[in-house]
Amino acid sequence: MVEQICDDYLLALDNLPEALKKSYSQIKSNSLSFSDFDYSRVVANRLRAFYCAQNEIKKFLGKQIAPAGADFFVETVLFCLRIFNDIEHLGLEILSERTVARRRKSIRPDITIWKEGKIIAVIECKTQLGWMRKNWHSHFDEREKQLSEAFPESEMFWFVMTSCNWDGFEKALEDGLTTEKKLLCFLNKIWPTQIPKEIPKDPEISIFLTPIENLLKEIKRLS
Repeated sequence: MVEQICDDYLLALDNLPEALKKSYSQIKSNSLSFSDFDYSRVVANRLRAFYCAQNEIKKFLGKQIAPAGADFFVETVLFCLRIFNDIEHLGLEILSERTVARRRKSIRPDITIWKEGKIIAVIECKTQLGWMRKNWHSHFDEREKQLSEAFPESEMFWFVMTSCNWDGFEKALEDGLTTEKKLLCFLNKIWPTQIPKEIPKDPEISIFLTPIENLLKEIKRLS
């Protein structure tokens, strides 16, 4: 009988859930304040690690396309929101892929923020605006209308991972389309694989167009 070979990749996958839980517990136990903990750096580092790993796997196996990062992006934002909720003692319920209204035109947002059984905020996470970059505002308005019919006091936010294939964020600012802080674009014209392992702290060369801290401040305001 052939001796069983140690499968390191299998072990890495088996250990992922526990690694996530351990990371969560360690951050939470440190009780870091909002000003002391760099949420944006956590998100950026995880995005870099995920996308670089998928690229290397794609090359090694001769694949044409790497797996999409949309679900991982949502998971990473969700992780930070839940940590923020715990550390700041906001008492919110933060859920993902929960159907908003049980009727024909119900929507299932990426992330919903609940307080006392009611939605106070919805966050749609986009890796990039892609095909909707020229009419994102119309699409946003339609989604917001659907949400407001069920929860009129809630607010909707779009958190876009990168502006690297879309130069419309600055124009949206000029046109006043983001004055309500509803469209937030995280990375400034770079893809996650281009994020350096040592992220510069100098604001003059920041990789962030809109830090995730801006979104967290909005959630705290609504709480």
